[in-house]
Amino acid sequence: MTNQIKQPITKKLIVFPQDKGGIGKSFTATLVYDYLTERAVKLKTFDLDHANSTFQRFVPEAEFIDTDVDANKLAVLDRLIEALETVDVVLVDNRASGGTKVLRYIEDTRLTQLQKELQLELIFIVVVLDDKDAISQIADLLDAYSDRVRWLVVRNYRDTSILTMYDESQTRKKLQALGAIEIEVPCLTEVTRNKLQFSNLTVNKGRTSSKVHLLDRSRCQRFHEEMIQQFDQAQGVILP
Repeated sequence: MTNQIKQPITKKLIVFPQDKGGIGKSFTATLVYDYLTERAVKLKTFDLDHANSTFQRFVPEAEFIDTDVDANKLAVLDRLIEALETVDVVLVDNRASGGTKVLRYIEDTRLTQLQKELQLELIFIVVVLDDKDAISQIADLLDAYSDRVRWLVVRNYRDTSILTMYDESQTRKKLQALGAIEIEVPCLTEVTRNKLQFSNLTVNKGRTSSKVHLLDRSRCQRFHEEMIQQFDQAQGVILP
């Protein structure tokens, strides 16, 4: 009998590198969290938002790291890499205007060059709305990182059903050339979204929680099923 050589697991460090706030980074992070936990992925989560800790409200087990420090103290983010010694995926929700600190850390540690040695893949999740600043920030990230990371593009339809500005941009063409995966986040009814926020519930938890009305639970169920289909398209990017 021939012994097969077991390939090492390629672990994932998933970050949201955009600086712009209010585009749905934390909400998207909770959706990724729901998807990974349902698949029993060995997961560790972090919240870098010292001001609001939005992600930690929805995911209480998320570890808080304060990145509001001087550049020479960003070694606090070593915790992200250390966590991969015991889990397969680290999911990091960044704060508004905090992307610069995370990118500074990545450059300081030469993390993109160490991916093979650390047996990890660095995943950038970027959120797209029809917003010039959000798209411009992605363009800057592309110029800096190109094929040094893997890209997952989240098309957020919260405000509009079309993303004309992004679809016609050179940024999208560059992402497609790099093999970036695109998924869609449909609009969740505002009243349901507000109730989930008030009760600190992810969409997955909202499906069964008595804290929200039956109609809201039903909307969460529909939304959850749609997101499973979307994330299934990105398995190769976010699953170990």
